[in-house]
Amino acid sequence: MFSIELVVLSTLLAGVLAYIVSIKLPKLGSYLTILASLAVFSVLAYFGFNNNLDAEVNLIPQFVLFKTSMFGLYFAIIVSFIFFMVSFFNPYFIKDYKYPAAYNLFYLMALAGTIGVFFASNFITLFIFFEIVVWTSMFLIPLGKKRKPTVTYFVFSTVGSFAMLYAVMFTFSITGSFDLAAISVLSGKSALLVYILLAVAGFAKLGAYPFYVWLPKVLGKSPDPVSAVFSGGIEKLGAFIAFMAILRISPASIYLEAVGMYLQNYVIAIFGAITIVVGTLQAIRQDDAKKLLAYSSASNGGYILVAIAMSSSISLTGAMYHILAHALASTAAFLAIAVVHYRTKTTKISELGGMIHHMPLTYMVYLMAIISMAGIPPMGGFISKWLIFQAVINKQMIIVAVATFFGSIGSFLYVFRPLAALFLGQKLPKYKGVKEAPFLMMIPLIILTLGSFYIGVIPNQVIDFSNKVIAEFGFGPLLMNEFGIQGANGTLSAPIIASVFGLGVVVIAIIFFILPKSRKVGLMDTYTSGEFIYTEELLHYSADFYAPFERLYPAKPLISKVYAMIKEKVNELGRFFKYWFFTNKPEVTVLWIVLILTLLVWGDIL
Repeated sequence: MFSIELVVLSTLLAGVLAYIVSIKLPKLGSYLTILASLAVFSVLAYFGFNNNLDAEVNLIPQFVLFKTSMFGLYFAIIVSFIFFMVSFFNPYFIKDYKYPAAYNLFYLMALAGTIGVFFASNFITLFIFFEIVVWTSMFLIPLGKKRKPTVTYFVFSTVGSFAMLYAVMFTFSITGSFDLAAISVLSGKSALLVYILLAVAGFAKLGAYPFYVWLPKVLGKSPDPVSAVFSGGIEKLGAFIAFMAILRISPASIYLEAVGMYLQNYVIAIFGAITIVVGTLQAIRQDDAKKLLAYSSASNGGYILVAIAMSSSISLTGAMYHILAHALASTAAFLAIAVVHYRTKTTKISELGGMIHHMPLTYMVYLMAIISMAGIPPMGGFISKWLIFQAVINKQMIIVAVATFFGSIGSFLYVFRPLAALFLGQKLPKYKGVKEAPFLMMIPLIILTLGSFYIGVIPNQVIDFSNKVIAEFGFGPLLMNEFGIQGANGTLSAPIIASVFGLGVVVIAIIFFILPKSRKVGLMDTYTSGEFIYTEELLHYSADFYAPFERLYPAKPLISKVYAMIKEKVNELGRFFKYWFFTNKPEVTVLWIVLILTLLVWGDIL
């Protein structure tokens, strides 16, 4: 048997050890993050799959801190695996951080915090470890020397934290218990209030509308490994909280016969649909590859919310599958861009081109990642989106169906932009000496790609695990037969689809090698109709990639303008208080002292 508290405490101690070592040897400390995250993932996977994790942990008498469940184990294995994969990049980026020792400490503390959240048995444990994740991840962001995104992250995280704290205290005031199961006994308006508060906490962490604006600011400016671990790992805490709120609380509400779900769940689905559309439209506009992928993360979070809100066996399986598929694909895509950034010192698509000639492996990793993110066979994203589409169609949710299909088509548009311009674009002379990813970076790139491919071809194991998870919430299993997954409107056989796609690739390859090859020509060839070309950069076509489409909608959504207005009003209020309460003028200070003393004396007289 292996206990959860030992995993958490060991990870925290490993973080302290990495900090001490990193004071003198930062790179060695970063290697310790690899070993520690490997140990955490291995222990959770081995003992979890073999049912050898302690069911309950009582460090304090009559107070259970942690409790194992298939639900928590599923999230813990995925997130710990993402931390492990990203840690391979730490030794290469550690030299760029102002406080490398702090980075290694906070990295492992964030990992420990996520494990504590997923196995928490009560709201106290959940909130404490949730805050550990929030604060440690917040301190990781400015280590990339950009401090402004930290403020944005802090503001939205504070909203989520206070919403959760109020939900915890309100639940305790009603039930007299901090146990997570207490939310299931709430009813009426009390249940609805806690439902909304936990949904807000989940939305804020997941980056769903209207809280999505922190994702591009944070993921776009954070250190590259931090961006990857946010998108693939930390962000999934929001999905975990959303699962709890939607599936464990049953507030009395209007039942919508047309779609077969309660009103509050339908509202969640609509917010998920809005997140998909807004994230897609904003991603299409981005010239920075990291910001583009950040908006993509927001959009994919919308798919997860839609699937959870529908609350059926097939939709919940789709949500669980998409959490895994997106974690693998998004992390692979962010790490591929991290390799490009490491070699070229930029993530601007318009400043790059022809990277396929320098980084063929990185190109293939990014290609396979975007195939999964776009929901195309034979990658894992196809299975998860197929399940979600089946659930949406079965519920006859027209608006949500249009949004999900639009997001899937749009996702191919925006992820194709870095592929076409950054990797396949014209070679630029200034990147002539750029090399492929270092060996250690190649390891997670290859593993993530193979993992995404595996779950896209052989979904049985993930489906079986998901069935165990949704069974804990009282839902029946998603049925499978010898032909594949049984959906609401058909059967999906992933191996057959993968075989057809594989055969298509072989046929195309044969045709390519048989047909005559194109010949290389010089820059002064007559294909330019006699026009002289003096610099290759003039032919680079990555700028304004989708300009005609972008003109159809505003550059900034309405919610961004609302946040800008709120920001300005808060600044005005701050200037007011600064002028009247924090001035350097002695006469103003004396005035406030006299007023306060007068009020105190007056209070005593009354």
